[in-house]
Amino acid sequence: MPFTDQEYFEVIEKNEVVKEAYEKIKEICSDLRKQTDCPEEDLENFLQFISRQWNK
Repeated sequence: MPFTDQEYFEVIEKNEVVKEAYEKIKEICSDLRKQTDCPEEDLENFLQFISRQWNK
């Protein structure tokens, strides 16, 4: 069962390593979107693609 948004935010606030990763990912995604002017959907699809790659 996946976490709810609220549960994710609680983990982010309580765990400094997770919080740092979350902030870095947000910043990278924001920069990528600004630099490429890609639609939000493309960025979401890209993140889903990346999430499937680390298990291979």
